[in-house]
Amino acid sequence: MLKRFLSLALAVLMTLSLCSCDFRSLSGGEQTSSDNVKDDPIVGDGSSYSEFINVMKEIKTRGDKTSEMGLPVNSEYYYSFAGASVSAFRYAVEYILWLKGEGDTLDSFTSGSRYSGFDTIAEINCSSPYPTYFEGLLYEVQGKKEEAIESYAWASIMPTFPEEGLDFYYLKKMEVNKLYELRDTLREVEESIYSVYAPVLTGAERDRTMYDSESLISKSSECVKEADYTSALYYAKQALRVDPFDELVWQNAAICAIYSEDFILAGEYIDEATAIFPKNEKLIEIKRAMLDAIDKEAR
Repeated sequence: MLKRFLSLALAVLMTLSLCSCDFRSLSGGEQTSSDNVKDDPIVGDGSSYSEFINVMKEIKTRGDKTSEMGLPVNSEYYYSFAGASVSAFRYAVEYILWLKGEGDTLDSFTSGSRYSGFDTIAEINCSSPYPTYFEGLLYEVQGKKEEAIESYAWASIMPTFPEEGLDFYYLKKMEVNKLYELRDTLREVEESIYSVYAPVLTGAERDRTMYDSESLISKSSECVKEADYTSALYYAKQALRVDPFDELVWQNAAICAIYSEDFILAGEYIDEATAIFPKNEKLIEIKRAMLDAIDKEAR
């Protein structure tokens, strides 16, 4: 029930229909230029970038609050989701500016930003649909229809993809000075996120199925059967990064940590999970079994 509530809460945020809320009262802190963003008239019926920014700032605030509550895995989820989403948007804006003739090479033009390239940005949080969506948008802008359709299709099946869809195609028609203003605003939001959160990136080849926690649990279980506990824990951690609202994901992560003999990590997972799911008997059993094993080994 709690998973459904938390997942629904994020899904509501991602519909970008919260424009009537006072986001400043939710976000707190000092007012910055990104608090006063207003859509360019060219947006029309497209997806509002001002609402996108407000939603991501609220998700970042949820990261702050869960961090203060001592829930590091949950706070990482919110920070990484907002980070990947905002970075993807900013990179898309920079890419369009470059297509309009700004800068020399794309790499040099984007060098002043935190993260570049959709493969890199997608690894920050594989459950965010925005790296894949904006990748598709850039393909469409360049007339690469087949590639655009493939990226859009992948983005649309992610659980957090807005039900009403996304339409940022108007970015292609925005004036250069307006695009620079938007880029700078997105950079400011990025800095607010990455000043408190540093993604751990491996540079591994991009796997578009990594948004699916069930698939990740299955992969970790297969690795356990093959006694590859390092890989099992890797997939278990990835599952937590994309869906910390599922009790089974926590159970799997704790078990994989125990198999890897990382009892400190297992204990941290169990403590955070039982704080969220205090009546989960399986988690309590796992904790007892781990403590018994540690006690026996100490003797």
